Parts: sequence; structure tokens; C-alpha cells
Amino acid sequence: MCLCKLQPKLVDISNSHTEFKSKLDQLEVGDWAFLMRCQECCQLWKVDEWDKYQQSYAVKIPDKENWKKFDSTALIKEKIMENRGGLTSVPCQWSGCSFKQVKGSAYCVNHLWSTGARA
Repeated sequence: MCLCKLQPKLVDISNSHTEFKSKLDQLEVGDWAFLMRCQECCQLWKVDEWDKYQQSYAVKIPDKENWKKFDSTALIKEKIMENRGGLTSVPCQWSGCSFKQVKGSAYCVNHLWSTGARA
């Protein structure tokens, strides 16, 4: 049974990579990502290659054109903030930055991202 409509735009598949991909058909391969399509509803997904050192995500995409260039950075940054409980009222510790820290971090989401954080 297809669950695509129930899924958010971005799905963390780090712990279910094989299972998530098993319900999809692989259409193309890109740099560390796959273009995949749901066998039932034809929803397109850009699926990260599995990496034991980094979070893997699947993101809904609207069409095949330019799928490799589809930028999910904003969605992943939202997920980082959600996973960590939001923002504090304290400014980022990065020199010259006035954005608020992500809870559990000394940095705002942009500087947290620049350190390589993806979860």
C-alpha cells in the first residue's frame, strides 16, 4: 500500500533506507542520489545514497527535469531544527552572527549546517 501522500516532503530514511527504496523503482542515478518513483502513485523521490556516517533523506520532487539540481537544503535545515527542539533566544556563537542558536548547539542552523550537521 502506497503511503506517499501521508509522507512529509522530506523523510529521514537513515534507519529504513533499504525498506524505503524497496517500494520504489529506480529511474536514474546521480551524484550520491537516485531518482526513484513510487510503483503505485508515481510520486517522484530524490533518495540519498546510504552513508553510515551521515543522515540519508528522501525528498518528494515535482518532476524529472533537473532532479539532480533539486535543492533540499532548506527542508533539511528545518528538519535539523525540528529534531533538536527549535531555537533558543541566545545568539549564534559564530563571529558576527546574530541568528538564534539551535537548541543543543552553540550555532544557528546555517552555521550548524556549515559544520556538516545534517540531523
